Amino acid sequence: MELPRELEFERLSNEEKYRRAVPGYMKRLRDLYEAIHDRYGDEGLELIRQVSREYGRRIAANLEKKGELKGVAGVGRYLLKVFDMVSDDWQVAEFTGDRLVITVNRCPYPFTRDEVCRAHTRMEQSLVAALDTDLEYRIGRSIPQGDACCEHILCSRVQPPTP
Repeated sequence: MELPRELEFERLSNEEKYRRAVPGYMKRLRDLYEAIHDRYGDEGLELIRQVSREYGRRIAANLEKKGELKGVAGVGRYLLKVFDMVSDDWQVAEFTGDRLVITVNRCPYPFTRDEVCRAHTRMEQSLVAALDTDLEYRIGRSIPQGDACCEHILCSRVQPPTP
């Protein structure tokens, strides 16, 4: 498309657009979550949990159509792809056949409230539970809780899931 000279500007590559836009969207999501929490308190947190759980289930349903992801390695590989899409600030701190710990030094959202972060991560919990009922996902250390990094832990379930 030809623009009038007065309206011309440097067009960015898709990669550069993504790099510039995503952090703003992440902060906006955080601000929306915090506004919901401020206005509705615990009911707002439950709404965030509910939406996040459902989103995780939908992702799992789509993944199950493409092939089976099971075990710490299979599910963990997918989680790493998700982390890699939103940030390059992650690393595998631990990996064994029954445990994966991903550390993040800078929250991509960036959450300031631990309870909001934990409500949001219901997505990952429900995704993991839907893909492999023998696994669980939880947050260990947490930046919003005052820790230096966040730990995202994928591991074999100690207790069978409750119905």
